[in-house]
Amino acid sequence: MDHKHDTLKEFLKKVLVVLFAYILVYEIKPIRSVVSSILKFVEDKNLLFGIKVTDISNLYMLLRVFAIVCIAICIAILIFMKLYLWFRNYRNSRKDVQLSPFEDSLYRYLENTPNSKGYLVTGEWGSGKTYVVNEFFKQHYKFSNKRVYRISCFGLDSRSLVLNEIKNQIQINDNSIINWIQYIPAIGKPLYGILKNSYSLKSIPKGSIFVFDDFERITSLGIANQNNKVYQRRGSMFNTLSRTKEFDDINKEFKKVANALNQSQKENELITTTDNLQKYNVVTGLINELIDIYKINVVIICNVDILGYDYIDKVFRGKLDCITYNKTVDEDSLKSIFKSSLKNQVFENKNLKKDLERVTDKISMDFEKVWFLSGNNNLRQVKSVVQAFLDTVNMLSSKARFKDSYLFSLFYSIYVIRILRDENNLEYLEYFPNGGNLAFYLASYNKKTLLSSLTSSNHLNDLKWTGIPIAGFWLFNMKKPRNIKSYIQSYSDYKYDALELKLLQDNDSRKLLDEELLLEHLFFFSKKNDKKVEEIALLIENNIEFILNYGNQDDLTKEEKVRILFLKVDRLLTGGYPTGFLDMLYSSIFSHTEVEFIKNGNKNRVLSDYNQFVERKKNNNEFLN
Repeated sequence: MDHKHDTLKEFLKKVLVVLFAYILVYEIKPIRSVVSSILKFVEDKNLLFGIKVTDISNLYMLLRVFAIVCIAICIAILIFMKLYLWFRNYRNSRKDVQLSPFEDSLYRYLENTPNSKGYLVTGEWGSGKTYVVNEFFKQHYKFSNKRVYRISCFGLDSRSLVLNEIKNQIQINDNSIINWIQYIPAIGKPLYGILKNSYSLKSIPKGSIFVFDDFERITSLGIANQNNKVYQRRGSMFNTLSRTKEFDDINKEFKKVANALNQSQKENELITTTDNLQKYNVVTGLINELIDIYKINVVIICNVDILGYDYIDKVFRGKLDCITYNKTVDEDSLKSIFKSSLKNQVFENKNLKKDLERVTDKISMDFEKVWFLSGNNNLRQVKSVVQAFLDTVNMLSSKARFKDSYLFSLFYSIYVIRILRDENNLEYLEYFPNGGNLAFYLASYNKKTLLSSLTSSNHLNDLKWTGIPIAGFWLFNMKKPRNIKSYIQSYSDYKYDALELKLLQDNDSRKLLDEELLLEHLFFFSKKNDKKVEEIALLIENNIEFILNYGNQDDLTKEEKVRILFLKVDRLLTGGYPTGFLDMLYSSIFSHTEVEFIKNGNKNRVLSDYNQFVERKKNNNEFLN
């Protein structure tokens, strides 16, 4: 039953209890006598402002009739709801729906299989195990009368804790008359405390279904896969000294201590592992009891990464004889991460959440192609990217409103940072201009593998770089940027995005003659068109003055401007360059600035190359003269 029907049913339940109490209170003679005596006393003292007891009695009887009518209406609504839900359940039965292999097997287990085994849903972290199970019950048991109890196994490492959680779930979902008593005004809670049922496994309604989620989190076993040694010898401190017998003896003693400590750690780890496995076995025994003795259908959701395939095979298949479905990473896995992350995010602006629901659906569909083309299966990576995206949007929402194109760019900028961070390939990322075409700068700085996976995005041409302060503060654990508005403004003000898209898609230099080109644009065009020497030389000549002055203060000397330019050239060389391009660039710079030498204390290769070029040019001129 869905949330709306549950809410309506709870409301009707409370109304019925109050109305029944109102009607029945008159039938209890002691209460009626006390109330009548009080009213007569108040009437005798003239405290009713002229109202007579008979008037109050008549009003009560009139309201009593009204209450009876309301009770009849409530009962009629409940009966109608029951018939409606039965009809909806029939229409939504598997006879009318094309089921997937997983849905078909789980449905058969819940409806047809004798209760002699469990149903195990396993798979890697983030593969969407809980999501597919919840979606199954939402689609096929939404209007069913069967009770579905969900138990989170997190920290339930003993039989008593699991039993208490089961009892708690039974109590929460108990719809018996006694459970309704608590809604009687004033006396309901105390009366319910006296009369309430004592819940046990025998209280489980027939045909109920139990879902044990996060089974692997009963203990901390397997959460950390690295074994940290208590003592790790990193080399003898006597290696640089003369090897005397005394030093050798001391070194041997250190080895003995290290071996003893590490052996002790191994024994402690073995004891801890054995103890944790025993806790799993205790809970497994209780599940087996539910299946064998109480004939309950049990669905177990477990992360195979933590417990391992061998344990799952021995326990769940061996002892519980579970039907097993291994959930692999697929489109549903990504959808599950997007939906669950958004659902758990609190936004001050309700309209923002609605907009994000629409946009994240589009991003999710687009990102599926990018993700699977990359060959990556680390869903924790996806989770961190999605969470970083939502937190960042939440932070930025108070500063500005965003178009869908910006949100797409922000998401993929965060994704680029996360992938390059994990690959230890963040070099040159700080030189991507805010608002620059993302594909263009990934290509310019030789991030070809990442760019290759992004080519499957339908929005690749529209993706722009949103800057490390915005896209990277979450992943790098940095402080929130203070000048958010200025970063967003610089993103909007960047005017070369269309040009960069043109460079990606077109090789015609004639379309570039009227454009102002940055150094990155010249490099990119020359790499794509290395045979067009004359066109490259013309573009360099037309733009060299603009490039030298771009982003620099007016009071800088020519030498300083040339030095800054060549440091940019040095960075861009990582993406490769055609033969002769640097000589054309050096020649144009020399003819425009007449700078003959640049100090090169750090032995920069481009500065050295330029100084040598000028020296050769001067020598040739002297020879010709």
